Amino acid sequence: MNLPTQAQVYAGLRYAGVVAGTLATGAATIGMIDAATAANIVTSAQAFFADLQKTIGDAYVLCLALAPVATIALAALGYRSASPKRQIAAVQALPQAQVTVTDPKLAEGIPGVKVEAAK
Repeated sequence: MNLPTQAQVYAGLRYAGVVAGTLATGAATIGMIDAATAANIVTSAQAFFADLQKTIGDAYVLCLALAPVATIALAALGYRSASPKRQIAAVQALPQAQVTVTDPKLAEGIPGVKVEAAK
């Protein structure tokens, strides 16, 4: 699933504001609410959407600031999971697999791994 871009979110919020304003104008036109109440609704909706845009923009900046930290954490996780010992353990855990190594240190702690002498 792709997340929407900042421009797409802002466009969606603008359209939501237009819809809210149109509904309030329509309600005022047919007499469901008076003009002062309609104006207050439109003003409140515009303020809400403007604040929401600022909040989303701030969250976007925060995500950009935290991206290097997340990158380093994910790189460290990938580095640890790509160690030869972990890869041997993952393959040996498969029921149809039999791992054979020449270095006894790689077989330590992993049941079923065969150790052969180096040729």
